[in-house]
Amino acid sequence: MGRINVGRLIAGVLIAGIFYFIADGAIHGKVLGREHEAAITGAGKVVQHDPTAFVYFGAFDLGKGLVVMLLYTAARTRFGAGVKTAIWAGVVAWFAIEALPNLANMPLPFYEKAFYWKWIWLEIVPMIIGAILGAWIYKEPAVL
Repeated sequence: MGRINVGRLIAGVLIAGIFYFIADGAIHGKVLGREHEAAITGAGKVVQHDPTAFVYFGAFDLGKGLVVMLLYTAARTRFGAGVKTAIWAGVVAWFAIEALPNLANMPLPFYEKAFYWKWIWLEIVPMIIGAILGAWIYKEPAVL
């Protein structure tokens, strides 16, 4: 366990990021979609399709994949490779990417606090699964 395998890191980021993109689409489109729309119309805005939205969501989800994989590659040198380390990387990434920002937004009146809590808890399982998927792809180069 020495050098980071950059090719495998990128592959893990892509796998985790694609999974996060799909999971976030389901969470924010199907499960939370009506509440998002209600908040938008409640703010006096019109709900309309933005053709660039998927680019931004994709970049965000690839960023989530990068964070979780960097955490995993750093943690595996201390805690060992495997599912347990991937789970912890997923939990730490969830806390930093989903829980803390939503906690910071709770005093703002755009969404109800209950909505933020729902959002936070719906994201934990996908964050862990994405970390496990990325870790499954990642292997370090053999030491010669």
